[in-house]
Parts: sequence; C-alpha cells; structure tokens
Amino acid sequence: MTKKEALTIALSTLTTSTYTNPNFDSKDTACKEVIVEEAREVITKMIEQLSKSRTTSEESKAKAKDKRAKARATLMEQVLPIIRKGVADGGTAKEIFERCADALPADFTVAKVQYILLHEMADEVVKTEAKGKPNVYKMKG
Repeated sequence: MTKKEALTIALSTLTTSTYTNPNFDSKDTACKEVIVEEAREVITKMIEQLSKSRTTSEESKAKAKDKRAKARATLMEQVLPIIRKGVADGGTAKEIFERCADALPADFTVAKVQYILLHEMADEVVKTEAKGKPNVYKMKG
C-alpha cells in the first residue's frame, strides 16, 4: 500500500466516521468539527503533495552525474594502486582481494575487486579463463 492510498483511506474514514476527542467536553461539537475539518485539510494537502510528479531538471541530473563521477574517480585514485600491487603476482580475484584487503576501504569485497579488474583495469590486465575454474588475472607485459 502506498502512502497516498493510506491517506486516501484515512480521509474517507475521517469523513464518514465521528471523532471523539478526549481533551474536549463531549457537548462541544463545534470544537470537534473544527479539529476534524483541520485534519481533513492536512490530509488533503498531503495527498496533493504525493500526487505531484517529481520532475528532475536536466541540470540537476547532470550535477548528480558529475558528483558521482568525481566520487568514483577519487575512489579509484585511492584503490587502483593497491590493486595493481596485488595483481603483480597474478591470481584470482579472491586471491588478489585477500592480498589487498588490509589496504582497501572497509566496504570492499571480492566482487568489487573483480569488477575493477574487468572494467577499470581491463586494458592493464590479462584475464585467463578456464572452464569450471575461477578466472586468473595478471598484469600485461
């Protein structure tokens, strides 16, 4: 269930049911009606906000893309030299990761190292595939 659906149900229920506020005298129906009307207005505004489509400008998309690219470049500046040292002796992605694990950021995994080997360092490493065995990576040259 979405927030909009839940609010629509709440508004419908609030419209068809009676509200008992324990903070007011049960004889004071005018106060009850004011509170219920205010609640209806707030819920209606919330539904309207959820109904508006979120449009992202091309400029903000470009800024976000640029920000991600800069963050990735900064990370690669830090990580690539470490992985290059690990690949120098060759091995599987897991072996390379284990050699470098202490120097890599805490959130790095074997999969991230393998992704870097296959994409970021594709022109620097030679990948040797053997059926049924993990790929072996070594530096070119």
